[in-house]
Amino acid sequence: MTTAVHTGFASPVSLLWDWEQQGKGPLREFLVLGYTTDLPFLEAVAVPRARALGARVAILGDAGHALYEAVDVRLAGRGYLHGVAACHGAFHPKLALLLGDDACRVAIGSGNPTQSGWGTNDELWTVVTTDDGASHPLLADLADWLEQLPDAVALTSWWAEYLRHLAELLTVLHCEAPPTETEGPEVELAHNLRTPLIDRLPGTPVDELRLYAPFVDPSGELLRLLRERLTPGEITLGIQRRWTSYDSDGVRKAFDGHDAARVRELAETRMRHGKLVEWRVGDTWHALTGSPNLTRAALARAVGDATGGTAEGPARNCELAVIAHDTTPLLPDEGPVGPVQELTGSTVAPRDATDAPPALVLLGVREHGPLLEAVLGRRPAGAEVTVEISTDGGAPGSWHPIGPIPADRNTGTFPWTAAPGAAVRASCRLADGTYVESAAAFLYDAEGCAPRGAADTVPRLSGGYAVDDLFQDPAAARRFEQDIARLRELVVTDAGTPGTASPTPAECARTLGPELTEVAYGPLATDLPELTRIPAPRRWQLSEYATRDEEHEEYDGEDGSGSEYAAEEAAPEAGEGPLPDSAREQARAWMTRLARRLASEESDHPWSPPTTLLVTALHLQLLAAGAWDEDDYAWRTVTADLLHALGATDEDPAGPQRQRLDAVIAVCVSLLGLHGEFEGPEAEPVAAAAWRTGRGAVARAEPEHATDLYLPAGRRGAPVATETDVEALGKRARAVPDPMAEAHRALAAAHLGARHESGVWELTGEFANPQAACAKAVTVLAGLPDGQWPGPVLVRAHARGTGVPCFMAWSRPLLVRRRGRVWSSFRILAPATPYATFQNGAPRPTAQGAQAERDLGDLLAAAGLDPVSVFLHLQT
Repeated sequence: MTTAVHTGFASPVSLLWDWEQQGKGPLREFLVLGYTTDLPFLEAVAVPRARALGARVAILGDAGHALYEAVDVRLAGRGYLHGVAACHGAFHPKLALLLGDDACRVAIGSGNPTQSGWGTNDELWTVVTTDDGASHPLLADLADWLEQLPDAVALTSWWAEYLRHLAELLTVLHCEAPPTETEGPEVELAHNLRTPLIDRLPGTPVDELRLYAPFVDPSGELLRLLRERLTPGEITLGIQRRWTSYDSDGVRKAFDGHDAARVRELAETRMRHGKLVEWRVGDTWHALTGSPNLTRAALARAVGDATGGTAEGPARNCELAVIAHDTTPLLPDEGPVGPVQELTGSTVAPRDATDAPPALVLLGVREHGPLLEAVLGRRPAGAEVTVEISTDGGAPGSWHPIGPIPADRNTGTFPWTAAPGAAVRASCRLADGTYVESAAAFLYDAEGCAPRGAADTVPRLSGGYAVDDLFQDPAAARRFEQDIARLRELVVTDAGTPGTASPTPAECARTLGPELTEVAYGPLATDLPELTRIPAPRRWQLSEYATRDEEHEEYDGEDGSGSEYAAEEAAPEAGEGPLPDSAREQARAWMTRLARRLASEESDHPWSPPTTLLVTALHLQLLAAGAWDEDDYAWRTVTADLLHALGATDEDPAGPQRQRLDAVIAVCVSLLGLHGEFEGPEAEPVAAAAWRTGRGAVARAEPEHATDLYLPAGRRGAPVATETDVEALGKRARAVPDPMAEAHRALAAAHLGARHESGVWELTGEFANPQAACAKAVTVLAGLPDGQWPGPVLVRAHARGTGVPCFMAWSRPLLVRRRGRVWSSFRILAPATPYATFQNGAPRPTAQGAQAERDLGDLLAAAGLDPVSVFLHLQT
């Protein structure tokens, strides 16, 4: 079956939701094109869901209009293919393509892949739906457009290859499709790769013409061209005084002498970002919708050939649109109407330097064998361009040059390796001394971004589990324990592999199921942020971004009532009363065994954070329900085991997973503090150990991320934590002296200045004996009281005059030193210190060369530092 729905659409996110809910099978490809792109937004609302369905995700935007900072992007390059396109004008199409084995969804419209474009703006979309191996003529036209696009705009070779691969898939789908009747209006694809879009409009008189776009040609020239081509009997131009960019002089000039030219002022409830040219012949309406504004660059010019002189002449946007026939009018009839000649004012913003196309464009970067390949799309003539890489995710001060691209080339290759997703940029200095730099690109890893295979093959729990079944049914509890141990392999593989992102709640839901995922993640069990819901005006269909369907409305509300409701839903046993006596012993034994297993296996094969979070949340529910007697403190050992497992993950999770881990750790530490002091002479060993290992997480924890775990006591004396307890504990943890400030203070007392970069303390100034300076610094830092700087200490100093560096990494008893290019390692046993050992010389090394470098790798692993980042830093 095929269906073409003109403007009957919510947002591309809803297409992903519908795909999963309707059981369309594995999703193979998810392509997003837009002008402005907001990668952090897409990583929150679309990428996890598409990846969980098995799709390769690809996002392409305009080279000069990215709405993000590199430091805020987590998954580009390593979780999805990201790129930019450049042409002499704006790369302006808005497209979402979902392609499966025998189903396809195509959405072409006006909404950029941003929170505004997919959420709050009033947009116009056309959606084509095919199922059961069917096709639609628009899919064949889209395949042709994707095939031609790399010849018309500047792209990397791997993006060109990918777009042509999609074109081939759509062509095969269309050619092999059985004959099928099409429902909905007749629609056809329109674009301007070779001919202007205005040429697709009728060249014969029409009875009525209606127009709207957020940007109207200030000169009125495009409006004049439309009037001359269609010679309409009536003209209506829709505007929003607050948001539409127009100049009344240009509008009046374009429609001068037309007695039936009117302006309709549309409601200002929200920005109308949809683009519309619709006309009536007799009783039949036709419409052109999509990306083009009412400007000459969008409608009156063709893109041309990106390699054939597009750098000169007037701007020529790359646009994508749909022409629909036999439609209903889309411009609202509501609002004041007046003659064009009465229109006054101008809302056209003055142009400044930021409106000009970027002088330097980095299209993309990838690993090509042992080399790093960077591709420029635009560069200043005659200037040498330097490629830089960030050792800290694009953070300021973390950029280091890796090599130049000569003035006569647009591609550079460098003998350099980095982790997938590393931020890379290009920079140069113009002849007038101006420094320019490109937007960041992200190192592309084809393997990491590949489709994940059939979603149906993702391992899952063998059946659905209700929380009360786990507590009261011994058979269900044993089956769950076996299941969760089997499935941890999946989550560890997906979440713990170096260079990959932590799994999101949406991805975990496919393995654990929605109910247990909510238990594990609590109020963070959704990937979609809250957006304001605004009803659609009548007859102007738009993109309403719905964060959840009605059955998930319990999370709404800013007063916290939604979170309380979610807590009640996640913990029915705690809210309805104590466990039956017949179930308490079984529940205690089951949880004790499970916690001991998690703790005992953490060193060799740690369980993944999602599974550990789930087990810990279940344990906290058992505590509140009264599984342990009031005078039975065995639950403290179980809680300590789970706390140990929570902190044992090999990865460095981020986002919701990090937030939830910190909050759950804070709850556990708070419970262990109910019956013992954390510090001082009266410190209780279990509580003190929990405080030492969990203090950092407690300081970071945000109490609202564990609202589902602040449970009422189901029996007298049942240990429970409250939000007030966790808040107070967080204040106490944050009151502990800042390790960085204490380290600077201790170094200053030793007459040393330093800055901390990429995990390495860089001593300021130069030294006659840099080896002694390094030894003194590592001794001072490692000797900070109360373990304020735990783990290995890395320090570098430079020799006076020659600048030759000396580097030391120290964690008793191992010290690794690099002098010049020579690596050595030493064993320094207590009570000796590095400073006493190296002040007047050096002992005999225990290892040199490659073995010493391996020793350093062990120290870096213990410190949780990325070896690549450290080695890159040491090369500067």
